[in-house]
Amino acid sequence: MKSLCKVCVSLICLALAGTLGAVELPAVIGHVRAVEGEAFFVSRGQTNAAHVGQAVLRGGTLATGARGAVGLTLDDGSRLALGPGSELRLGEFVFEPASGRLQMELWLERGMLVVTAGDVARLAPGALRLETPEGAVEVLGDAQVAVRVAR
Repeated sequence: MKSLCKVCVSLICLALAGTLGAVELPAVIGHVRAVEGEAFFVSRGQTNAAHVGQAVLRGGTLATGARGAVGLTLDDGSRLALGPGSELRLGEFVFEPASGRLQMELWLERGMLVVTAGDVARLAPGALRLETPEGAVEVLGDAQVAVRVAR
């Protein structure tokens, strides 16, 4: 009986340790569709060269070199094109049309970004928000927006 209790306590401790040590990974919100020159994806402190087909994670940052460019397609069908010398942080992304939860937040620190809005903006005008050091843009419905931040 005593050894059965020890086994039960050990199993409970292992289960709790696994639960406490679990780290939630950022959600995949899209994929890289094109890369030209130097382009990097930074997520959870790791920097990797961007490549076609690579998963794009919420909260990650994309950066391009002086002659680099990268194109993304997000899960709602939005298309993003980042030009040379750019840095874009992918903030909140929620695409749950059945429950009415739609949100996209992007932060362009520097460079050039062209956004072709997808279902988030189409289904919830104003739910796509692009922030820059100079201000913010809310996309209302089907639209294509080009933004440049000189830094």
